Amino acid sequence: MQVNTLRKWGCALASLLLICSMQGWAADAPAQRVISVDGSITEIIYALQQQYRLVGRDTTSTWPEAAQDLPDVGYMRQLSAEGILSLRPDLILVTADAQPQSVLDQLQQARVDIRVIPNAYTLAGVEDKIIQVADALGVREAGVLLASEVVERTTDLLAELQVQSDSPVKAIFVMNAHNSSMMVAGKGSRADAFMSLAGVINPFSDVINNFQNVSGEALMQANPDIIITLDEVAIPGSGIERLLSDPAVRRTEAGRSGKVVAIEARWLNFGPDLPNSLDSLVSRVKAMRSRDESQGDS
Repeated sequence: MQVNTLRKWGCALASLLLICSMQGWAADAPAQRVISVDGSITEIIYALQQQYRLVGRDTTSTWPEAAQDLPDVGYMRQLSAEGILSLRPDLILVTADAQPQSVLDQLQQARVDIRVIPNAYTLAGVEDKIIQVADALGVREAGVLLASEVVERTTDLLAELQVQSDSPVKAIFVMNAHNSSMMVAGKGSRADAFMSLAGVINPFSDVINNFQNVSGEALMQANPDIIITLDEVAIPGSGIERLLSDPAVRRTEAGRSGKVVAIEARWLNFGPDLPNSLDSLVSRVKAMRSRDESQGDS
């Protein structure tokens, strides 16, 4: 009798240990239904070859193009808990730009794992962001390798730019232009940090913070050589024509010569594609300066 009792207790204990070990394994298993909120995070997930785990993304996640086929949970600063929860995520990756906080609180109350990834607009910030996303996905080794590659490529590019630099270009970044009001980038914005890395001087960097509207007088005083804007603003018949027709803009060097460089919004993501984005901006600025030089020679 005692032997049978001991056997029963032994079997019960073995079953209990098996269940506990399975539950522990499940808790440690990598998330398989991931939502990415921030274009840079989505880029990193694709670069890590982990896109098969994505079930949703935010509106800023437009690159790679395949990401656009994923369900859109909305703009990262105007998130809705209902839309996100309907996708049954077991992990949501966001940056500090994600809002509103009340929605993030709702998601946490629903016991969804939310990881807030730091988002510093520097090369070191990109490196850290890649590794933290990789950690959250359980692929740290791949993240360290990717981060190292991005840092090396960007460092080489910046060194090359420093050698090639002669006279710096003065440029402003215009987010939008409407009814003689222009919203431009200042210190703390992605655009300002991006231009700084590319060796472009932003006269508003020490004047305003983030993005603010500026007066025509301030614009004329800044007198940029080039205006940088988003390519959606540069669509013919839209904002760019109104921008160049503005009286204050026409009195700047950029306005007089029509020097406008349109870039893709994703170039400002500060993700793994940073070296390519920087190279593209520098190439376009150089091409515009070369055009002026050739016209001057003729």
